[in-house]
Amino acid sequence: MRPSPSDMNNDSGRALQTGPSSDLRRRIVLAAGLAASGGSARAQTAAGFPNQPIRIIVPSAPGGTTDLYSRLFSKALSDILGQPVVIENKPGAGAVIGTETVVKSKPDGHTMLIGSLPLSTNPGLMARLPYDALKDLRAVVQISSQGFIVSVGQKSPYQSFAEVIAAARQRDFPYATPGIGTVGHLSGQVLNVEYGTRFVHVGYRGSALAIQDVVAGQLDLLIDPVASGTAAISAGHLRPVAVTNGTRFSMLPNTPTLRELGFPLAEAHAYSGMLVPAATPTDIVNKLNAAFNEAMKRPDVRQGFERLNVRPVGGTPETFGNLIRSETERWVPLIRRLGLKAD
Repeated sequence: MRPSPSDMNNDSGRALQTGPSSDLRRRIVLAAGLAASGGSARAQTAAGFPNQPIRIIVPSAPGGTTDLYSRLFSKALSDILGQPVVIENKPGAGAVIGTETVVKSKPDGHTMLIGSLPLSTNPGLMARLPYDALKDLRAVVQISSQGFIVSVGQKSPYQSFAEVIAAARQRDFPYATPGIGTVGHLSGQVLNVEYGTRFVHVGYRGSALAIQDVVAGQLDLLIDPVASGTAAISAGHLRPVAVTNGTRFSMLPNTPTLRELGFPLAEAHAYSGMLVPAATPTDIVNKLNAAFNEAMKRPDVRQGFERLNVRPVGGTPETFGNLIRSETERWVPLIRRLGLKAD
């Protein structure tokens, strides 16, 4: 603490000769002690973390892709961090319920969200949200990047994506996806806006029923995540005609990307990653980031992602945070332009 200007002006000569008063010295010592103790507490924040079980909140039902990703990491994270990792599913309201749970949780790193594309699409699909994902959450690490497969049923008369596009330019063409606001939904709408098609979205509550109806011939087209769509393709029930990813999938080397087919603006992927409340200290965020990056190198974790045909990503908190922001800036204007609303 510094003496006030009036103290210095009234008796500056004496102050220079004798130094601070005894009262001022006591205050300086006290302030220094408080600063030191505060610095020590901050330094111990990550050193003592975690000191209780870690919760990963999954804002969807068990069995979905984000749920599977969380469970892939739970044992590895527990080994690395020395505490149990508990997966809690809190589905509902388009991922809002689970997300809000984390936003309102104590910002100490013990409660994390596995978030995905709804973080970037819900601000457009919903008139009001109980949080601002860009302000109220802090990115830890990107977990995955997942493209979607554009498929037709084996009973469909269409043999290629070019044939599908030709038909969709002539008439209303229904297409199935796992739901409103998914990459499949949005990619189809981009095709309408930018390439003159007339795709009509039919949103399901998850992939299973969407696949079932396309396989049965109720609809001709499905745009579905690679993690859930490959089983029906392998069984011969679906025929892939394109992928929304930027590159071809290794398990579908003969299936072209939308960019290769001349539709680059419809290229899209779904991200997932870990987030914590915005006020979580940086040292704890960095410790969690390091733990996830280490876990991604483990053979059992990598093999789990390979079985899902999904690419693990990793990287820095900043990179993932920038991705969430850029995807929000991409999709929200389109959603609002089209007047799309969540159920």
